[in-house]
Amino acid sequence: MIYLDGDIQVFDNIDHLFDMPDGYFYAAMDCFCEKTWSNSPQYKIGYCQQCPDKVHWPAEMGPKPPLYFNAGMFVYEPNLSTYHDLLETLKITTPTLFAEQVHICLSWSELLGRKN
Repeated sequence: MIYLDGDIQVFDNIDHLFDMPDGYFYAAMDCFCEKTWSNSPQYKIGYCQQCPDKVHWPAEMGPKPPLYFNAGMFVYEPNLSTYHDLLETLKITTPTLFAEQVHICLSWSELLGRKN
């Protein structure tokens, strides 16, 4: 399954995404450098998970935040078990500014780039 937000514009052929190996979750890491993240600690120190060597996460801020990806475009093979897991996670997810991204990151972060 390829999910695209309604505001995504596709400029090139994406047929190769249908051929991605099953059992993985594919998504783009979000960029904390954008103004929409201006209230986040990542934005305030200039931390970017796409370029982690650019600005190191300061030890005094605690552990480095987990990987956070953009929910506007992802590739995943759906199944009934995943559907039920997503519904259960939704019940305990606190509403936030980017609720769908937080929800998907909580649900699938362990699969990001790894076989399930």
